[in-house]
This record gives sequence, C-alpha cells and structure tokens, in this order.
Amino acid sequence: MDRRENAELYAAFEALLDAGPEPPLPSVTDAAVAGGRRIRRRRTAVALAGALVVAVCGVTTAVNVADSRPDSVQQEPLAPPTPTQEPTEVPTPVATPEPAPG
Repeated sequence: MDRRENAELYAAFEALLDAGPEPPLPSVTDAAVAGGRRIRRRRTAVALAGALVVAVCGVTTAVNVADSRPDSVQQEPLAPPTPTQEPTEVPTPVATPEPAPG
C-alpha cells in the first residue's frame, strides 16, 4: 500500500466515526430472554406436531383393528335380497311304464 491509499482509507474511517454516535449495545439479559422465547415457541410447536402425529396413528390403528376383528354376531341384511331372475318351476318327473317281460 502506498501513502495515497493509506490516506484514502484513513479518511473513510474518519468519515464513519464522525457520522454519529454508535448505537447502544443491546442488553445481554434482553437477548437471552428473547432467545429463550424463541426456543420455547419452537419446542411447543414440535411437541404439538408430535402429539398430532401420535393421535392420527392411534386413530388409524384403532380403525384397522376394528375392521380386522371377526364379527361375533351375524348381521342380517336391512332389506331382503331382490331376485334378479324369476324363479323357474322344476318339472315333475313322469313315471314311465316298464316294458312287459316277454
């Protein structure tokens, strides 16, 4: 670096320092409290999501178990079945005479 670059850099830093007072540093306590709130919010959201997943899995399991159990009581249909074809009469067998021996 030559002297001219040093002078320009020095002038830039002087302009920054002369621009105004530095902002006050935030309180360490305030930063810790804000960080704790964020952590609690995230932890609560994750816990609620986990509880929702467990509830959905429990309901799904209960439904699957209920569907897989054999029915102990025969359930009758609500209405009699409707025939798709008219019942046909079975012909009565006719006795045929036996031929005479001879």
